[in-house]
Amino acid sequence: MAQQIENSTIGIDLLKMLMLQLYSNPRCIYREYIQNALDSINDAVRLGILTKVKDGHVNINISSNNITIEDNGTGIKADCAVKYLTDIANSIKNGVIHAGLYGVGRLSGGGYCDILEFDTSYQGEGVGTVVSIDTRILRRLLDENKNEMSAEDAMCRICTTQTYEVDNDKHYFIVRLRNITNSASILLDQSDILQYIKEVAPIDYSATFNSLINLSDQNEFVERHKSVSKIRVSLNEIADIEKSYDLVVKGNDDNIEKLRYFELPVHEKYGSMGWGWYAVTDFSGVINEEKDYNVGIRLRKHNISLDKNILNSCFKETRGNKYFYGEIFISNDKIVPDSGRQGLAASEEADALLKTIREYFCVLTQVYYKASRLKTKLKTVQEIVDSIKDKTDPAVISILIGKLKDSVSEFEKASIRDKNEEVNDVITIYREKYNHNLKQIVDKLIGNISIEEENGSNENDTLTVNDSKSTEGDTIQERPLQPNNTNSTRSSVDSNNDLDNDKNASFPQHTQEGLGSKEQSHIVGTLTTQPSSDNLNQKKKDKGGVDEILQPLINKKLYTPEQLAVLRKVLNTMLMVCPSSKKRNLSVLMHSAIASLE
Repeated sequence: MAQQIENSTIGIDLLKMLMLQLYSNPRCIYREYIQNALDSINDAVRLGILTKVKDGHVNINISSNNITIEDNGTGIKADCAVKYLTDIANSIKNGVIHAGLYGVGRLSGGGYCDILEFDTSYQGEGVGTVVSIDTRILRRLLDENKNEMSAEDAMCRICTTQTYEVDNDKHYFIVRLRNITNSASILLDQSDILQYIKEVAPIDYSATFNSLINLSDQNEFVERHKSVSKIRVSLNEIADIEKSYDLVVKGNDDNIEKLRYFELPVHEKYGSMGWGWYAVTDFSGVINEEKDYNVGIRLRKHNISLDKNILNSCFKETRGNKYFYGEIFISNDKIVPDSGRQGLAASEEADALLKTIREYFCVLTQVYYKASRLKTKLKTVQEIVDSIKDKTDPAVISILIGKLKDSVSEFEKASIRDKNEEVNDVITIYREKYNHNLKQIVDKLIGNISIEEENGSNENDTLTVNDSKSTEGDTIQERPLQPNNTNSTRSSVDSNNDLDNDKNASFPQHTQEGLGSKEQSHIVGTLTTQPSSDNLNQKKKDKGGVDEILQPLINKKLYTPEQLAVLRKVLNTMLMVCPSSKKRNLSVLMHSAIASLE
């Protein structure tokens, strides 16, 4: 028959674990006490003591060897303050409406000072209560190997209490750490602690970053983002500390174009998992951690950050998370942090959350892969444009123009819209980079290397190239195009190859922007010859044919005269370099292409 055991004893080593070994990083005590303050402030709002959460504040003062952390939440009633503050793992918090859960974190500061002191008052009582814990005595008891002593007996040995009068309307909770130990001197480093608070605390964003939130067209998430718990935290003379996100990623100088919000899929068994955001940039490279503490997508519960590296393993590559700024807010009540807030407490719900995040991060992997590919292809276009500036031989220039055409085509293929909007964000950024920095230059290069419609090319013709870094209309180089005495006809093999290329050429689609649209392809023959008199005579014969081909567009007035002139020049150039035996086939292709633009 089973027998009930006698009362068991919880040994003094439990205090050693909770006060001296709970956190590997001493700075975590700031997160712990700010978290407790958030709970107290939220309770004060629910009880009507405060009007709104932002009326609550946490004031942190760091002096030469002491730390004080004070909040204006509910405080603790005098008749239960001593018991509440000296009980171990006996919390009334449930982890749902409260950020705290285990009732052990408040003791963690004792491992880094000689005296840990709690001072509190509840509104309407006019009584303040102080509980002091002398950790020097605890260390001595541990050194004396008092293993037979219970945790309860040890608490009685190391704690003292007192009460005092205070104004009736006062409500507060104060934590004091007196005589910080040498091994925990980092706790007195104001600049380091300021940065830590910006990373982990449930505080607001800067006004400039909030502008990104307000500009988002994902309205549902904007309102949700605004409703996230935020309290005011000050450190010495620095008031209302804000998260350090800005409009630029400091670790790689990428501009933040917008915020992309996402909802993690609702689990069929466990329900809501969470939602989040990340900064949309051109993802030029990994973010330098030494320059930027915000690197990575952070996991937050009650807007308090868990360990910054917890989501690294959710990417297929370790470096994956280092491309991003962002946050995920856990919305499932049953998913809670572990006691050290380094990870999640083990549960099926927590496993489901991490699985869901891994699946979404597969999409984000495609994002920075696409960015890398587009960046490389855009760089190739830029390098070819730059190389043309130094060339004088028209034959060499013609070859480079051919390479330029191919590179632009490769860039455009890589920037075809994707099924995932996350990937499309990056495509849009790189297309805009091309349109703003290179498109006009590329169009001019391709247009200038083509044979002039009316006058041909002579020693007075010039090639004008716009520098991508200069303003519109600036020229960086002008040099004459020298006549080339090579044959004006090419081998039938080359001609057939060019015709095959023309079959695959994509003509401009009819959009609101017409031929100037960023979606247009670039059509030009790769020239290896300069025009002869026969070519010029042939061009006059072809002109009527080109006008006939363009007549449907002219009649319907779908394009401006300037756009039609560009298209006419392209078609004339193609006819000029095409062998006579292939002109009929080319004409059929042209008619078909123009018909698709109607």
